[in-house]
Amino acid sequence: MSGIAGIIHFRGNTPSREQARQLTMGVAHRGVDDKGYFSEGPCCMMHRQFRSTAGLPAEPVVLDSIVLAMDGEVPKGDATYVAQQWEKHGPEALNDWGGNFALAVWDRNLEELWLVRDAAGTRPLFWAHGGGKTAFASEPMPLLGLPWVSRDVAFENLAEYLSFRYVHAPKTLLKDVSEVPPGHLVRLNANGAHIERWWTPRWAAPGTSLPGEKAAAELVDGALKRSVARSLQRSGPAGILLSGGLDSTSILFHARQEQAGLPVFTVAIADDPVDEAAFAARIAKEMESEHHIIRINSDAIVREIDYCSQYMGAPLPSAAGLVQSVFYKEIRPMVRTLLSGVGGDEMLAGRGMQFVAARIRRAQLTATLPRPASRVWRGLARRAGMHDLAVSPDHFGRDRSIGGSMVYDADQRVELFRDPALVRPGIRQTVLDPLYQEVDTDPINAILHVRQRGILSQDNLARCDRMAAHQGIEIRYPMLDAPFIQQTAALPGFSKVASKDIRFLTKWPLRMAMSSRFPGHLLNRPKRLLPNPLDSWLRTAGSGFLSQEIEALCHEDLGLFLPGAVRSIAAEHLSRLRNHGVRLWTLILLHRWMLQLRP
Repeated sequence: MSGIAGIIHFRGNTPSREQARQLTMGVAHRGVDDKGYFSEGPCCMMHRQFRSTAGLPAEPVVLDSIVLAMDGEVPKGDATYVAQQWEKHGPEALNDWGGNFALAVWDRNLEELWLVRDAAGTRPLFWAHGGGKTAFASEPMPLLGLPWVSRDVAFENLAEYLSFRYVHAPKTLLKDVSEVPPGHLVRLNANGAHIERWWTPRWAAPGTSLPGEKAAAELVDGALKRSVARSLQRSGPAGILLSGGLDSTSILFHARQEQAGLPVFTVAIADDPVDEAAFAARIAKEMESEHHIIRINSDAIVREIDYCSQYMGAPLPSAAGLVQSVFYKEIRPMVRTLLSGVGGDEMLAGRGMQFVAARIRRAQLTATLPRPASRVWRGLARRAGMHDLAVSPDHFGRDRSIGGSMVYDADQRVELFRDPALVRPGIRQTVLDPLYQEVDTDPINAILHVRQRGILSQDNLARCDRMAAHQGIEIRYPMLDAPFIQQTAALPGFSKVASKDIRFLTKWPLRMAMSSRFPGHLLNRPKRLLPNPLDSWLRTAGSGFLSQEIEALCHEDLGLFLPGAVRSIAAEHLSRLRNHGVRLWTLILLHRWMLQLRP
């Protein structure tokens, strides 16, 4: 982890040192061990370094024709190696790297800036461009300190946020700030910005035969073993984030083969009635690992809202980010680098994909009917509201608009927004259709691709990175290194979600690989997300907090929402008529973030 930033004046004088200092201070928490500065002609570039191991070169790296600053690393070498390869091969060098990184490259001869993010988007990178000027930074909020970057909200993107809980890159909720999409590069010069995709995994073609279960298990297990080894390279003392689920358990197993004595850390909510820390404890005992269970309470979590909103630089996509912030703060004295299982759901079809697979299979059975009968059946299914059976199974995810969270649908946004122009009823299809068109693969893999481009990068990774960075912790993701992504992408979808008896089982190759290493009752249990009792807390000890936040929303300066609709959502939640926890937190976190934008 590092902090990178820079300013380029394509037309005019050298950027001021004061503006450069303001930018680098804004990312200083991402690299407290060292700092570097480059200034020449129209370009200033800054680097703040987090030294997880000794011997890293000073950055920015200055060569004859380029200057490079990098957040993260690639397995084949350090920042000097990356700069040398870029100078020789340009963007073509990206295809040979792997790793988790974001980088900025200034071409001293052509006076062009390149901004790049890795395949999954594990490291963030934002930019602002206008009036012949460009600035970039690892996080968005430092950019707002520049006099030519406004603090205005991009209201046209609010409907997307309320639907998904996040906005898909390159869009953000800031009018003048854009985000480099995962697996993309941006070339900026005096003429503007050009975005292109440099990474596209080779997905299994439609109709690809299912591999043997043993072969698939060995492929995934071997790929994960190598990825864990790469994640532990060039690392000082590291720990493992252990939820007790399949992904973190598998990472712990392979990490222990590489390094003995790695501590493991589990978060538990003190007032959560469903405490699953015991599962993690059993895994840790099986692996003879030093286990730290960090118990925190809901009051401590809620106190983090304003800090986390500022850290995030966007509305927190989930209240789970508050849990992470407190958790990382507690374990920072013990470890600076952590391995996480984030990405396993999107690579290997976890988290609810068993239900999606069953729906797709039913649609496929309907498609086997003779064409006239199939057409009649789909018409009847559509009129009966059985929409799963009325769409093409080959394009199931696209036709059913599957892709990340669904918080407020179009009808609910109509009831909520004061200005009907903000509703944008077709926004979900507008956002998801282009993502589905990026790949030609089976329906399960197509959904995984969209989840990788959405909820993985804009929610899970964004929260992990920002909350950890502000506590001085670097997170590494073995399941998000490019070779692992490619090898899992090449597997057909129904080899990842396997049909067993009358049900589907997720992450089947990894489950098979681990089945001989851990007891079945520890591996084969229902998936649970990061502990989050805050929905219930709003009805009990947090009811006063909820009332306060609802009234603040009803009287917010911009008048975005209809007060009656906001109060109705809260009333239904408090009366237990319906669980509106996610909807309420989405509004609360948006409002708290907008307050952070005030000068």
